[in-house]
Amino acid sequence: MSNAARRRQPAPPRTPGWGRLLGFALAEGYLVLMATLAAFALLPVLFGWHATVIQTGSMEPHISPGDVAVVSPWAMTDPVPLGGVVQYRSPAAAEPSGIERLRLHRIVEARDDGTFTTAGDANQDVDSSALERQQITGQARLLVPFIGLPGFWLATGKTIPLVGWLLITIAALVLVSRGPGQGRTPHTDAEGPARSEAEDFEEPPSTTPARRAVVAVVGLVAAGVILGTRVSPSTAAFTASTRTRSSWGVASLPVLTLGRAATYVLLAHGNIQHDPLLAIGTDITGNVATSPGTRIDGFWPWDITGSSDKNTTGAHNAKIDVLSLYSALEKYPTTVTRAPVLAGTLTPGVYTSSTGRFTVNGTLTLDARGDPSARFIFRAGTIITAENSTIVLTRGARAENVYWRSTGAVTLGPSSTARGTFLANTDAAIQSRATLVGRLYSCAGSISVTRATISTPA
Repeated sequence: MSNAARRRQPAPPRTPGWGRLLGFALAEGYLVLMATLAAFALLPVLFGWHATVIQTGSMEPHISPGDVAVVSPWAMTDPVPLGGVVQYRSPAAAEPSGIERLRLHRIVEARDDGTFTTAGDANQDVDSSALERQQITGQARLLVPFIGLPGFWLATGKTIPLVGWLLITIAALVLVSRGPGQGRTPHTDAEGPARSEAEDFEEPPSTTPARRAVVAVVGLVAAGVILGTRVSPSTAAFTASTRTRSSWGVASLPVLTLGRAATYVLLAHGNIQHDPLLAIGTDITGNVATSPGTRIDGFWPWDITGSSDKNTTGAHNAKIDVLSLYSALEKYPTTVTRAPVLAGTLTPGVYTSSTGRFTVNGTLTLDARGDPSARFIFRAGTIITAENSTIVLTRGARAENVYWRSTGAVTLGPSSTARGTFLANTDAAIQSRATLVGRLYSCAGSISVTRATISTPA
C-alpha cells in the first residue's frame, strides 16, 4: 500500500482509558449518593417532620457526629413510646455545661411518679434526670448517616475535613461535567480537510452531555443544600443495636391493633368447647369463631349474644389479624423484667417474666396515671390468673390497651376477674365462674369454657 493510501486511512478508534472511565463512574456515583442522602434528610420536612444533626461520638462505631436523625412531631396527647427513641429538651440544670440542649435518648422505663427514665444505648447507666412528658419534642424515625458532616465541620471550625470534602466535591463536579474523555484521534486525509474529534466520536448514552449536565446540576444543588442547611443539633444515642438493651429498627414499632378480630371475644385455631354445669351459667357478649377449626360445642343458643363463626371468611380474616397482633407484641422491647408473681400496682410498660411464667395473684392494679392511651404488655411462656384473683384498671387504664401474650397456654382460674386481650400460642381455658372483660384468642390450639362470663370492654 502506498504512502498516500495509508494517509487516506482513518486513524483507529481510541476509547477512553479504564482509569478515566472509573473516575467518571465514581464521581457520578458520589454525586448521586450525596443527592439521595440529602433528599432522605430534608424531604420529610414536607410532611411536618424535622431533621437534627447528631453532635457527639458516644455511639461510635454505630453512629458518628454529623449523622442526621429525622424526627416526627409529638404532642402531649400522644402515647409515650416506651422503648422508643425520642428527642427532648434537657434543662440547663441537668447539663454539665449549664446550657439547655436537645437530646436523643431511648425511653427505657415508666416511673411511678409519671416521669420516665432515659438512657443512651451505649451507656451502662441510665440518665440521672427523669424525663417529663412536656419535655418531649419528637420521636426519632430515621437515621441518615454522614449527611450533616459538612455543616457540622463548618459550625465547629474544623477546616481541614471541610476543605477536603469541598475539594472532592469540586473534583467530582468537574469530572462529571467533562465526561470520561474523547473517543478518537482526528482523521486526516491528503485529499481533504481534517475532521474534528466531535465528528468522529459518538458518546455512549450513559455519558451524553445532557445526562452529565443533569448529574452535575443535581450534585451542585445537593452540595449547596448540605453545606448551607442549618438544622438543630442534638446530643444523642441513636443506633440500630445496643450492648445493654434490645435491638430496634429505625422505623416505628408495629401498630397494635385487633383489626378484623375486634368483634370476636373468643377465637381459636382448633375448637371451642363449653363444659357447663347442668348446661347453665355462661354468658358471652360478642361473637366467637374458629379457624381452621369447625366445632363450637356445648353452648345453649342464649349463651352467646353474637354469631358463632366456624371457619367462615370472617373467622379466617380475624385469625390472620390475631396472628399479626401476636407477632407485633413480640417486637416491643422489654422495659421491665419481673418475678413470675404479679400483684400490687404496675405502671405502663412491657413486662417479661424472669422465669417464663406469669401468675396474677390477689389484686393486680394497672395504673395508667391519667393517660388513657397507656399500654401494658405482659409476655411469658405461661400466663395464669389464680383463683379469686382480680385485675383492676385505674386512672385511665383501659382493657383495650392491656395485652397478655403467652408462647404456651393461658388459664383464667376459677372465680378470677381478668381484663385485657389474652393471646395463647397453644390452648386456653376459662374456668368455673371466671370473668373476662376483654378477649381470649388461641393462635394454634383450642379454648375450653366452664360457666364463665365474657364481654367486650365498655
